[in-house]
Amino acid sequence: MIMSDNNYDWRYENSINSGKEQLKLNEQEFKYNQWRTNSSLSNYVDTLLYVNEMNMYHFITNQMHYDYLFNSVRKTKRYGKKKTEKDKQLERQIKEENEKISLIQEYYKYNRTKSKELLNVLSDEQLNYIRKRLEKGGTK
Repeated sequence: MIMSDNNYDWRYENSINSGKEQLKLNEQEFKYNQWRTNSSLSNYVDTLLYVNEMNMYHFITNQMHYDYLFNSVRKTKRYGKKKTEKDKQLERQIKEENEKISLIQEYYKYNRTKSKELLNVLSDEQLNYIRKRLEKGGTK
């Protein structure tokens, strides 16, 4: 029985990160997903090179993939960094600035560097005028 993405079993990734006993892959019980394992481990600096090595050898069996990562990766707890409100606000500001730069690039046919310089000169009124001129209509 293959589990869906909602009920994904993280026991393989957990055993690679902090397990003491190596698991045997049983294809009838659960299908090991090399891509998902590589994706989850590629978020950390200390496991990135191991994952890259496995990406180069994508044709190996699931058991070989799991065995290599289990025996190579140092056992420790790895947690993702939780985004703070300050991080979210910074992301919004960067997104807004990138949208404004894209507007300027499209309207004036400038490259990104010149558009950044022009962004400092243009007012919000002028940016709204550019936004209206570039509006193509239709549904968004």
